[in-house]
Amino acid sequence: MTPGCVSKRHGEPAASAKPHIDPGYAPERRSQSTATQDTWLIQSEPVDIRLLVPIQGASLPLVFYFPGLGEGADAGLAWRQSWAEAGYAVLSAQPVKYGPAVWSSNRARVGDFFEIAKEAFAAPSLNARTEIARGLIDETRRRQLSRDPALSRVDMSRIAVAGYDLGAQTVMMLAGENVRGVEPVQVPDSVKCAVTLSPYADFSGMGLQSNFASIRLPVLSVTSGQDTDAYGLVTSAAVRRAPYQYMPAGQKYLLLLAGAPHSLFAGTGTPAKPTQETVSEPGPGLPGDESSFSDSGQGERNKRRITSAQQGSSAARRATEVAQVQSVTAAFLDATLKNDPVGSEWLSRNAKRWLGESAELLSK
Repeated sequence: MTPGCVSKRHGEPAASAKPHIDPGYAPERRSQSTATQDTWLIQSEPVDIRLLVPIQGASLPLVFYFPGLGEGADAGLAWRQSWAEAGYAVLSAQPVKYGPAVWSSNRARVGDFFEIAKEAFAAPSLNARTEIARGLIDETRRRQLSRDPALSRVDMSRIAVAGYDLGAQTVMMLAGENVRGVEPVQVPDSVKCAVTLSPYADFSGMGLQSNFASIRLPVLSVTSGQDTDAYGLVTSAAVRRAPYQYMPAGQKYLLLLAGAPHSLFAGTGTPAKPTQETVSEPGPGLPGDESSFSDSGQGERNKRRITSAQQGSSAARRATEVAQVQSVTAAFLDATLKNDPVGSEWLSRNAKRWLGESAELLSK
């Protein structure tokens, strides 16, 4: 882990930062963390747990992290470690049946990945995962009240939910999304905000506005112009902007990177190289059509950002993109969970300048 230190605020680089990577937003406190792992039984389902807790600090806000399809609870380390260093306890949870075991099934062996993903993202699975996630919050509270030492310094009154891919779909339900065939979930008032990495939207139902209109929590969505998945389930990256477009205004943010592949948002630190280095962004379309998920002039701006993102080595681009996600998510968590005015100011005034042409932060 990175040695504990105090960083400058307002996005000024720390003295030890590498000169070619501006660290962007710098949380007030950075701390080493302790890691524990366990398996809990939630809703009669085994759930793998990884918990990162900063060594320093008391009354630590808690971030629940839900990994993507086929990932273990140890996934998303680039994000989880970054948040823990910024003073958050981070609990990653993955139901065993949606973890690496998915890719050991008979269907996976014959390459039936599309059907595996289609079933995993379907309403029955989403309903089950949402119930598990709600039960996870209750179980965490129960264990803390039972004086679990790993949770002794966690503040259960300040909770964020975050997720990638399949986990992002779960998070949107916790944030208040309405999906046909899925029971609405009531989360405690202690859940203050949500972060969705590669958010999912089912365009086939054509009911996106009613799906997302009920979301009142602050939400940060993170995606890119190349954010299509390897399953073949989401073939238009523009669809991932639908949740932001249809959510009501009020602390809603969209971080749109230029050329980051879907795998980068997994937070592994070494995402697979995308098979296509460029993407043609859709232009204006009919209302309700996939191509309408952009602001006026968005396509041309995306082309400029994609061109900018192609400059330099692939490794440098990926490092920059990871830093962008870490900075914006940390500022968002500080602003919403800690009510930190510095985080709010950075999002509203500094972020766009720091991101430059390689990414865009929208808000409403």
